[in-house]
Amino acid sequence: MTKQVDQKEMIDKVRAAIKDRATWFALLYRSFKEAFPEKEVERLARKAIFEFGRMKAKNDPKDFGPKAWVEKHVTKGSSLVFDSDVEINDQGAVQRMKFCALVEAWKDMGCTPQEIDLFCDIAMEGDRGRADTHGVRMELEERIARGDQYCNLKIFDR
Repeated sequence: MTKQVDQKEMIDKVRAAIKDRATWFALLYRSFKEAFPEKEVERLARKAIFEFGRMKAKNDPKDFGPKAWVEKHVTKGSSLVFDSDVEINDQGAVQRMKFCALVEAWKDMGCTPQEIDLFCDIAMEGDRGRADTHGVRMELEERIARGDQYCNLKIFDR
């Protein structure tokens, strides 16, 4: 007999997986900065996550612009996991994410506000790499990691 998983349970499971990955990222970062200059650890972490975004973009359709970006966020269920509001308009698209499992994990670990802000910005390199690959521009004005109520990701054609 197959157990049916309800939507809330699935969202909780995905958030837990994201929190696990946020935790091991923070632990790796802290460990590496014991052995190497922190600026070098940050540079290499940003480079690696940016490359991850570029790799992820290879699985997107060729015409992956702002509208498709936000639509994929909704159709794959990410909008539920991040409690997102989405908007598509003539200028581009917006994802307003009101929950971040990454930030929750870093808070649970006792990370400082400065670490949370840094780790979040490094994590966003993935989106920057994806945007760069598709030739779109993205802006992230508000961020939960900085104490804002939500992350406000805006995607525009260049």
